Amino acid sequence: MVRKMFPLRVVVSLVAAFSAVAGGVVAGAALRDDDGSKVAAPDVTTSTSTTTTTLPPTTTTTAPGAVIQPEPIDLPAVALVGWGPGHPQDIVISYYEQRLADLHFDPGPIDGIYDQATAYAVQAVQKIMGFPRSGWIGAQEGAAIENFQYPVPLHATAEPNRTEIDVTKQVITLYENYQVRLITTTSTASGDEFCYVTPRAAPTQRICEVATTPNGRYAYYFFYDGWQKGDLGSLFNPYYFFKGRAIHGYDQVPAEPASHGCARIPMHIAQYWHTLVHDGDAVYVDGGSDGEQIISSNPV
Repeated sequence: MVRKMFPLRVVVSLVAAFSAVAGGVVAGAALRDDDGSKVAAPDVTTSTSTTTTTLPPTTTTTAPGAVIQPEPIDLPAVALVGWGPGHPQDIVISYYEQRLADLHFDPGPIDGIYDQATAYAVQAVQKIMGFPRSGWIGAQEGAAIENFQYPVPLHATAEPNRTEIDVTKQVITLYENYQVRLITTTSTASGDEFCYVTPRAAPTQRICEVATTPNGRYAYYFFYDGWQKGDLGSLFNPYYFFKGRAIHGYDQVPAEPASHGCARIPMHIAQYWHTLVHDGDAVYVDGGSDGEQIISSNPV
């Protein structure tokens, strides 16, 4: 395959940009926040979404499993010490941001500023490649970004529009019409034990369980617009897919599992995630637990 140099029109636009910068939920059920805490579920018995998106379903034009792979390109050499958060603004970094965006890893603005959004995008590449999850671009990350190929889908012949949560790699891949629409880093269930009280149950229960993101096929069923408060924290723009577990934004998305069941995603991606998916779209979880693990349930 012929390698492509970084397009001249992109370089010109990046130079200009750089210059500008330099100058349905069951009633009474419990929902999990990003820390795994519980919040009261809406008292509805049908799938009710508050999202206002009116995007029509995508028409399938690609054969199941036929993921179109990106062509390799040549990028400027990575600095000897590499790049990471806090590195001075550099136009060369913007070339890598553009490449990450073209590969459907959202690095935030293409501005040569290595911020947390850029680090999250790089971290997602590192997770897929099996590299240390530093969020820095070094020589091996540079080569991987130049020559990146999408992994084989975990459910290649499933629905054309679906979400795949890979708990082992801690990444989420969104497919649209069988093609990669977006890849993001995530942090799923920690596996730690925790307890909570169900305020709407009758009688009130104190439940202790293990934080899990269970394997299985699920579907989006409820979206909450904005911050949803819980006993131990809050979720931003949660879109629920299974028993209070949601994909949602949070200020911190650790490189390793850290939640009580939800799948955290970076805030800048959570701003629009709900516009890319719809109630009923399939969500697959792989590499997680075999099911929920309830330790005890006692009346309070």
